[in-house]
Amino acid sequence: MKKIVLPILLVCIVCVVVFFNCNNAGGKKNKPANKAKHHLNIPQSGIQSMMEENTQKIIEGTDGSVIILVGEVTRKKVDITIKRDDKILDERIIAEDDKMTFDYEGNTYTIDLRNIKKPLLGQGKAEITIR
Repeated sequence: MKKIVLPILLVCIVCVVVFFNCNNAGGKKNKPANKAKHHLNIPQSGIQSMMEENTQKIIEGTDGSVIILVGEVTRKKVDITIKRDDKILDERIIAEDDKMTFDYEGNTYTIDLRNIKKPLLGQGKAEITIR
């Protein structure tokens, strides 16, 4: 009798463990989608802009805004700063066709530097795309 009860008991325990693990895994998949309820107001196609050096672009969000600052523009690189509430999130000098990312309330956004135009005299311009 003991030889039959022990395997049946083990099978029941394994079934219960597998059942609860399957149910918990399904619940965890839905949580990240609901986690990030705040986002920036950026269309699906992104925001494309030609920005002069020493200018800024304000991107409104559901929980405050983000400021993208384009600093010095050289023939090959651009100084880009990302600020939120007077706090610098990231500041880098990036080259043409390079990217930088930043987080806003759990969402990751990308800034692509596409085209740099720097005349011999005057201010340079940089084409950026924000997604």
